[in-house]
Amino acid sequence: MRSIVFALRFALAAVTLGRCIFCEANAAEKPAASWTTADRQSPPTADETRALMKRLLRYVEEHHLKKAEKSEQRGMVYEYFDTRRAGHFDQWVQGEALDTMHDGAWLAAALVNAYRATGDPSYKDFLIHWQLPFYCKMLNHSDRLFSAQRDDARPKAHRFDREHLFQEGEKGFVPYWWDDGASVSLERRRDKNPLGPFSCTDRLAGKPNPKFLLDGYSHGSSNHLAQDLGVMLELAWLLLRESKDPTEQKLAEEIAEAARNLHECRMRHHGPIPMCAAPAALANGNATLMNFVPDQSVPVAAELANHSYRALYDFKPGQRQAFPGFADDQEYRYYFGLARHGGQLPRPLAFKTIYDAYTEPLLYRYYCDDVAAPAGINRFDLHPYFAIDGRLPDYRSDRKGPGGQPRPIGSRMGPQNMVCCGWALQALRTYPGIWEEHYQRAFPKDLRVYIDDRLPQSSVGPAPAVAIQLDSAKLELLSSRNALHVKGQVKGDAVTLKLFSRPDGQGRHAAVTLRKDKSNEASNDRGEKLQSKIDIAPAEEGFCFQVELPYSVIKGQKFWANGVEFGRYSVQVGEARRNFYLMSPERQVKAHLQHELAGGLRIWEAIFKEMGYIPTGLGAGADWEYFSDAGGYAHLLSAASQWLFVLDGKNDWEQHHVPR
Repeated sequence: MRSIVFALRFALAAVTLGRCIFCEANAAEKPAASWTTADRQSPPTADETRALMKRLLRYVEEHHLKKAEKSEQRGMVYEYFDTRRAGHFDQWVQGEALDTMHDGAWLAAALVNAYRATGDPSYKDFLIHWQLPFYCKMLNHSDRLFSAQRDDARPKAHRFDREHLFQEGEKGFVPYWWDDGASVSLERRRDKNPLGPFSCTDRLAGKPNPKFLLDGYSHGSSNHLAQDLGVMLELAWLLLRESKDPTEQKLAEEIAEAARNLHECRMRHHGPIPMCAAPAALANGNATLMNFVPDQSVPVAAELANHSYRALYDFKPGQRQAFPGFADDQEYRYYFGLARHGGQLPRPLAFKTIYDAYTEPLLYRYYCDDVAAPAGINRFDLHPYFAIDGRLPDYRSDRKGPGGQPRPIGSRMGPQNMVCCGWALQALRTYPGIWEEHYQRAFPKDLRVYIDDRLPQSSVGPAPAVAIQLDSAKLELLSSRNALHVKGQVKGDAVTLKLFSRPDGQGRHAAVTLRKDKSNEASNDRGEKLQSKIDIAPAEEGFCFQVELPYSVIKGQKFWANGVEFGRYSVQVGEARRNFYLMSPERQVKAHLQHELAGGLRIWEAIFKEMGYIPTGLGAGADWEYFSDAGGYAHLLSAASQWLFVLDGKNDWEQHHVPR
C-alpha cells in the first residue's frame, strides 16, 4: 500500500542526488570510515546497550522534539534536524510528502519497546508527556483542526487523490506536515518557490516568505502513514490499558478513540487495512473488526516471496524489482499478527519473520562486490535501486553513486531489519528446527543442498556437501552464497553436467562439459560462455573434477540461475536427473541474524560516535549527510530493545500482554 507520493519523493531525491553527480563526477574514492569495521567487536553487553539507548533518546529530545508550550504541535518530533543549523530558523527541515509524522509514530512505538526492555521510566515519560497527546489531538480532532477547502499550493502542484486527500469534517486524519513556522520546506528551498508543491493550507501564502517557512498543514496523508500510526497506537494502548494511574487511563481511552478514528478514516479513503484494523479491534474490544486482519497461523502466511526472492528467483522478465528501502511490511505483519492471535507468534508467522530478516539484506550484500557489507547497513531509502532479470545493473565497484562513489546507504532499512532479526532470534529459540520445516513438509524428496555462508572467523562448522550418483558420475553438491560447487568423479573420457534453474529439468540452465584431457566448456542455454573455475585431474577409469559456477547475480556472469534460500533446482547427467533444494543450515541462519543485530548495533554506535548524530544518508551527497534522521533513532531504539530481550532470554511478543 505504498503511496503515489513515494514516486514523488524518489524524484526529489534523484534531483538532489544528481547535483552531486554532475559536480563531482571525477571525485576520488573516499577512504573507508573507521565505523565500517566496528561489527568485528564483541556483541554489546546489556549495560552497553542500555547506555546507547539513553544517548539516542537524549539526542532526539535535545534536537528533534518541539517543546514550545503554546504551539499546537507541542510534542511533535521532526524528521530532519540540520546539524549545521542548530539554533537557527532552519534547523528543522520537512519534506512536504516525507516522514515527520511517520518517524514520530515509529519513535513512539520504539519508546514502548524500550520501556518494556529496560523498565526505565524515562522512555514512558517521553511518550506520555510529549508524543501521545500530540498524535491523539490530530486523530481525535482532525475534523476541526484541518480543512482542504482552501488550497494555497502553487498552480502546478500535485493534487491528492482519494487515498490521500483530507475529507471535510473527518476524524482520524494525520497530515504529512503541520507547523506554525518553526521549520522550513525542503522542496520550496530547492525550487526557490515560496508556494507549496503539494496541496496545502499555507498561512504565509500571499506574504513574503524568503525563508520558505512552513506555517499551515498538508492536505494529504496516506495508507502508509496510517499503518505506521497503527503500530504506535497498538503498542501504546497495550502499555497503558492496565495502568492504575488516572492520567494514563484517560490517555488509554483517547488512544482507543484514535485507533477507531484511524480505521474509519482509512475505510473512507481506501478500505480495510490490517495494521489499522488491528489496534481499533484490540482497543475497542471489537471482534468484528479483527476479521479484517488476516490469519497468520495458516500455511500461506509463511510465503517465501519478498524483495530478494522476487529479484533473484521469481522475477518477471524485463520487470524491475526494487531493493528494500524499509522493513515496514515485516513490522506491520508482526504487529497485526500478534493482535490477531492474542499475543502468540504462530509458527507460519515465526517462519516468515525469520526468512525475511535473513534474506532481505542479501541484495545489498550482492551489490557490495568489492567489500563485505557491514552489519546493519543497507541502501538509502531515497536512492531507489533495482534488480532486473535476476541481475544487478551495477555494483559497488562500479561507483555509480553520487560523486562517483558507491551508492548511498541510509538509516532506515538496515536498522529496521535489525529489529526483525531480534524477533527472528527469539523465534528460533522458541521453535527449534523451524527453519527446516518448509523443506521437510513440502519437498522432502528433493536432494537437500546446503548453502555454506559462514561469517569470517565463525565458530559455526562448515556445511557438508551432499553426495549423489547420476549415471556414470559420482557428485557432491554444495553451494556458497555466490556460486554452486560441484565435485565429482566420472568414468570415461567426458561428461556434461546440466544444472537447471528450476526442478524437473525446467528453466534456464548451464551446461558444463568436462574432459579427461582437462579441456572444458561452461555455457548457458543460449550458448553464452559462463564464468567458472574448473579443475580436472585423472583418476582410475576416468577423471575427477571440481566446478565452481558463480550465480548470475555475480558481476560479469551471464544468466543461468541464482541460488536462493529454499529455491528448487535440478541437476542432470545423461538421462539421469535429480531435483535439489538450497538452504542454509539453521545454526548458520542464527549466527547471521545475531551478527546483523549485535554487529549492527556496534556499527551504528560507531557512526553515532564518529558523526555525533544518526544521519539519514551516508554517501548521499547534498544535504542528506548533515540531516539527523528521527526514524533512524526510532529503529535503533527498537533494535536495541530486541537485543536486550535476546540477552535476557525473553520474547518480545510475550511482553505486550495482548488480550485474547
